[in-house]
Amino acid sequence: MLKKIALTGNIAVGKSELLKIFKKLGSFTIDADEIAHDLLENDNEIKLKVIDIFGKEILEKNKISRKKIAKIVFSDENKLKKLEELIHPKLLTTIEKEYEKVKNKNFEFFVVEVPLLFEKHYQSLFDIVITIVAKDVIAKKRYKDKDYTLRKQKQMSAIETEKLSDFIIENNQSLSDLEESIKKISITFKTF
Repeated sequence: MLKKIALTGNIAVGKSELLKIFKKLGSFTIDADEIAHDLLENDNEIKLKVIDIFGKEILEKNKISRKKIAKIVFSDENKLKKLEELIHPKLLTTIEKEYEKVKNKNFEFFVVEVPLLFEKHYQSLFDIVITIVAKDVIAKKRYKDKDYTLRKQKQMSAIETEKLSDFIIENNQSLSDLEESIKKISITFKTF
């Protein structure tokens, strides 16, 4: 059976780069944030409910502005919770449907990048949980947005997530070093 791997970690630690490496090495990969963005833009039921929750001021040229929503939810926990309650069920259903489509195909692993895996208690949906970590000074350099500190505060600390993870990968070096780490550790995944 195709193993489900969750890839998580704090902001700007290299989750997306690691996901690309998994894909390059033969895994089926999904970015949960991309699915959430797609649902926000293309699911009419969600769009209408989001406009109902946040008001028409979140629209830009008749499209929902994720930047405007982000600005609101980072200062209003209640609205963040409503948004998550709206999107997360369909997000999880989409991930499961994708798994069902590919579980009998010839992929190494089924890898999903889930930034808030532990915060939302989704770790039990996966066979293996990998947390990627990087030194804060490196992560800050990687993240271009001024909201780095604000976004990081919404996430568990690296120490907390490491305790809940099956594997920890440090990403303080080059992409080739990161790829080598994955090649070495992925041998263990098959027997895990």
